[in-house]
Amino acid sequence: MNLRFPLLLPTLSLLIVGLACGRTTGPAASNEVSAVAPTPTPYPTPIPPANPPAALPGDSDLRALIAYANAMQPVLMNGGAILQRDGDILKEAESGNDSVLCDGRLESDNDTMKGIIGQARAISPPSEAQRIHELVLQSGAAWTTALDNVEQFCRTGNSFYKVPAALKFWEAAIALQDAGNRFWALVIAEGVEDWVQR
Repeated sequence: MNLRFPLLLPTLSLLIVGLACGRTTGPAASNEVSAVAPTPTPYPTPIPPANPPAALPGDSDLRALIAYANAMQPVLMNGGAILQRDGDILKEAESGNDSVLCDGRLESDNDTMKGIIGQARAISPPSEAQRIHELVLQSGAAWTTALDNVEQFCRTGNSFYKVPAALKFWEAAIALQDAGNRFWALVIAEGVEDWVQR
């Protein structure tokens, strides 16, 4: 069973090149359309067991890991959904259609991501999940910085803001992909995946 977070780097690299090239809209916009990459999809999660275990393991460290995993799973899934949705919006903007960056969808996702970061900060990770937690917070912070730059672009029309936005989107995607891979690797290595909600 493949549990790896899908490789989003080729997809995002094409999206970021289009976003960061400073293309404009309106009569002067270029008619050239660059290659369109496939839409990124959320990383797959293990299939739930047919008969979930009735009782938690006796080991207190494993119980703490299960509690953390169940708190973090929705954070990772919601963050992944935003990643996919905003990747689709960036793909729309890739051909010079900058108006899609300013139609309210990214702004709404910015507010949502800030809420997700708040949820993640309220969760205390066990020691073995500390790096996963740091990556999730790093991804969320980079994502909101990217969207703040898009907001500045929409407010001012200054294409200068698109370059740091593209770089921060890239940083956010890499960190979230890494966190997702580490999360499921840890859960499965500890043998507690049957207790983690999907």
